[in-house]
Amino acid sequence: MIHLLIINPNSTPSITTGLEEALSPIAPQGVKLSYYTAPSHAPPSINDYTTACLTAVHCFEDLEKKGALKEDSEYDGFLVCCFSDHPLQHMIREHLGPLTTKPVAGIFEAAITHALIMHKKFGILSTGFGAKPLLTKGVSSFMGANGSERWVGCVTTGLGVVELREGDQVKVEKCMKEGAAKLAAMGADCILMGCAGMAGMEPLVQAGVRDAGLGEVRVMDGGKAGVECLVGLVRLHGRKK
Repeated sequence: MIHLLIINPNSTPSITTGLEEALSPIAPQGVKLSYYTAPSHAPPSINDYTTACLTAVHCFEDLEKKGALKEDSEYDGFLVCCFSDHPLQHMIREHLGPLTTKPVAGIFEAAITHALIMHKKFGILSTGFGAKPLLTKGVSSFMGANGSERWVGCVTTGLGVVELREGDQVKVEKCMKEGAAKLAAMGADCILMGCAGMAGMEPLVQAGVRDAGLGEVRVMDGGKAGVECLVGLVRLHGRKK
């Protein structure tokens, strides 16, 4: 049995609930998913570099205190569910060391990897306006280039992270559909949902593109991509049981 820890690095339980609802039904046979929410004193959402760093520190200290990051812990891999180049994934990798049998992935990395393998051009549908520069920088860093014809850009919905799950769902639906249509019009044939709070919203994104008369696109949930990525890595490099 492969056991993965799905980490919500903010302190909002509804985000974790959304992840569980989206990921548990698609877990491969022989894979157990457990879920973790940041401590209550951590920021409720990740909107900028400051909240990213704060959530990383709070989560790392808590996970280490609970023994989750020990080499002999019950977990075989870790998925950090923030759609950014989140510091926590790098901190856990550094802690475990380069020869660990426990892979660590972020939903940001997993989604981009899948998009590059399967599609010509991808774009990111994100939340508030402050996320755009961080995502653009993160994509450039991950791809090793300041620009690429395969990356059409990022469109922000103006929605807050918590608002996605707990806000006016009529407004959420409208903003998600409009943002998706903009990305498709920019040439994206794959749209990455740029927030863990968007888990399960693929139909909204697809409907937005379809309603705008722009055909069909693939919608990528970084959480689902991350689970599949980690399972493969554990099977290839993980500890033998």
